[in-house]
Amino acid sequence: MSIIILTWNRRQYVLKAIDSVVKQSYRPLEIILVDSASTDGTVQAVRESYPEVRIIRLHRNLGIVEGRNIALANCRGDIIFSLDNDAWIWPSTLSLCVDRLLKEKELGIIACRIIEPGTEQDVEDGHTCFFIEGGFAIKKEVLDKVEYFPSDFFRQAEASDMALRVIDEGYYILLYSQAVVYHERASLSRNEKLYMFYGCRNELFTVIRRYPLLVMPLACLWKIFIWNWTGAEKRALHFTLAGSLAGISRLPWLLLKREPVSFKTIRKLVSFKRSFR
Repeated sequence: MSIIILTWNRRQYVLKAIDSVVKQSYRPLEIILVDSASTDGTVQAVRESYPEVRIIRLHRNLGIVEGRNIALANCRGDIIFSLDNDAWIWPSTLSLCVDRLLKEKELGIIACRIIEPGTEQDVEDGHTCFFIEGGFAIKKEVLDKVEYFPSDFFRQAEASDMALRVIDEGYYILLYSQAVVYHERASLSRNEKLYMFYGCRNELFTVIRRYPLLVMPLACLWKIFIWNWTGAEKRALHFTLAGSLAGISRLPWLLLKREPVSFKTIRKLVSFKRSFR
């Protein structure tokens, strides 16, 4: 099994994340850390504390999405677990993920239960169309079929694109409540307004690139409406409008790159979203 962690200038957090992996009951483990040109001593600290970790140093920050893609491309394990650098894993989480993935042939991704420290929320196991990039497990055979996250996203919403392709290949995504990841949500380098911009833009990219042509225009309008409504509520309308413009301005290029999923996949997506209302 391979565990991937992407980091940039979060030394104190990433050491805690790695420690939670090392303490897992499951073996053997391959731990891969992709460092996006940190300047806070992250690499040296990891080398001193966890010499078994394989470190890939990037010459500059290529963004969250491409950093994860580089980590995924360097994995040797049959199952890959992606962990955020400001998160840590419950001691039995990896074993639970491996057992479930090996038992169920059509299970492609396990979406972990993400908990913020000090909060608690009950969730029910079930099929879903969504997973969080910083706490999920995927079979290598599935990744080989659907390939990596969209390299033009930089950050945000890459899981939505991959989830569509995984479901379209005939696999399902399981929200597994026993597979717990604690996410501290470090404030360092976190910009909620950029989240609004990239979230809006990248979801439009996904709709244009992946949705069947018959439903794509209406879905684009719906995404623009929802994101800008949310932007107005959060006083970030400037960023969601910019994201909408950035998404639509790439329309000619995205149309040339279209690889649409089936109507069956879109129907599953709609049914999942209705079930979570």
